[in-house]
Amino acid sequence: MQEESEKAQLESDRRHRRGQMERVFARSIMNEELKRASFDSFQPRTGTEQVHRAALDFIDTYETRETGLLFYGDPGNGKSHLMAAIHHELNRQGYVCLFLDVPQLMKLAKTATRFDSKINLTDVINGAVSCDLLTLDELGAGDLLADEYKDVLFPILNGRQGKKTNITSNLDLDELEQWLFKDKWGNVIDKKGRLFDRILKSLDIYHNSGTSKRREDAIKRMQQG
Repeated sequence: MQEESEKAQLESDRRHRRGQMERVFARSIMNEELKRASFDSFQPRTGTEQVHRAALDFIDTYETRETGLLFYGDPGNGKSHLMAAIHHELNRQGYVCLFLDVPQLMKLAKTATRFDSKINLTDVINGAVSCDLLTLDELGAGDLLADEYKDVLFPILNGRQGKKTNITSNLDLDELEQWLFKDKWGNVIDKKGRLFDRILKSLDIYHNSGTSKRREDAIKRMQQG
């Protein structure tokens, strides 16, 4: 009886958090291709073996593991596809999962500060912090502004300490550290590497050395064309 009560309470909590999240992120910040991503549709290629295994293992060990994943490497080699596949599978299992394209997240956060917005910045931060699994796709894309670091990125990643977060980036670790360290104007924002240190501590890091499948597909179309 107690076990059933605890299960019902868990489901009620998940429905509540999912409802709040859907209100804030009314439009999923995920492109149409990634909405269809799955492990079955992923095509392993040379250089992707390690990240593919890590993604599958993440699903198998989700309940007991304490760390998320960071996949970095060149654009188009399947990092986001695998992270989206993880997101969809755990969502299917009933977990509250949120997949956010970082540049789009920053745009949403900026919109939330407008006086006529139906949501506010606190709603955005709380939604990203409260989910079971957060995926931040394309961390390191574009130029980071001091306000984006201070008001969005740091509160989210700092608030998720002890929770699982997955990240993709086209930057290697040195480049990502520098991207966080200074804003686009050269002002220091990640003093003493506080946020970068949290990322290193909370994520298992994998280099996807596969080549761009999008480029390979484009070349094939040209050759056939």
